[in-house]
Amino acid sequence: MTHIPIKTDVEEEKENKKKKKRFLWFWLSLILLVGIAGGSYLYFNHGSSTPESQLVAGDFLPKKKDARQMTDAELAQYAQKAVDASQFQLMINPKSTINFDTQSGYIGIKNPKTNAYPINVNFYTSDNIKIYTSGAIEPGQEVTSGSLSTKLRKGTYEVKARFDIYDNKTKQKRGQQSAILEMTVQ
Repeated sequence: MTHIPIKTDVEEEKENKKKKKRFLWFWLSLILLVGIAGGSYLYFNHGSSTPESQLVAGDFLPKKKDARQMTDAELAQYAQKAVDASQFQLMINPKSTINFDTQSGYIGIKNPKTNAYPINVNFYTSDNIKIYTSGAIEPGQEVTSGSLSTKLRKGTYEVKARFDIYDNKTKQKRGQQSAILEMTVQ
């Protein structure tokens, strides 16, 4: 008589767990292997290196052809252009007189030719209410008179003039400067 082993429920459950673990490890290993193979393929075949960034043996600076030495005068002129382009001169009369009835009058703003940038000037009261906007003032232009956009009562005001400085090519704002002036409404 042969003896046939009978598996108990506990033993069957242990065996099923082992099979599930082997099955899970098999799939995880397969996914990991595919991931490594795919990553290696992408790295070696589609890398971000370009011919410009690769060093080629024997790639040296060529001999001088068209370049020449700048004279001291040329170098100084080039440096002065860079300095002039970076400077901004603020010119505004510290006193302004406005007629109460017309809400317009003397406003002295200049954008000298030595400035490289166009400007826009806004006047603000002490409580930050905008009362005047000049519009674009190119280098070499001035504003001698203007009208207020907000009506003011008679009196003397301390006004903040904010100079917005713009790039002359792109027309984007590059910076700003401020000055305080006295405005009299009569």
